[in-house]
Amino acid sequence: MDTGVLGLLTVGLVYALTYSGPYIIGLAALGVLFVALGGGAAAQAPAGGSGYNDDSGLHLMGDDMDLWPGSSPNLSVRVRLLFYGIGLVGWSLIVLGLFSSSLH
Repeated sequence: MDTGVLGLLTVGLVYALTYSGPYIIGLAALGVLFVALGGGAAAQAPAGGSGYNDDSGLHLMGDDMDLWPGSSPNLSVRVRLLFYGIGLVGWSLIVLGLFSSSLH
């Protein structure tokens, strides 16, 4: 939920500063990339059938990286990327749909 709000703020800021359709489309493409990175990595299964290896240290990237006050510290960076990407795509589509006549 917090990342959806951040997506709204990002898209709203870009729209307010540029009033440009290509920038909004670029944000939507960036959101699709974040969804692919977050969702693909979060759903990745081990190839050898063995358990998850926590020795890589990648799980430490998400520690103490709260993007919003009150956000859960248990969310990994991958999950945050996934939902931030969904927020970017969703809000970009809304802006393109509602303001398509005023975008250059």
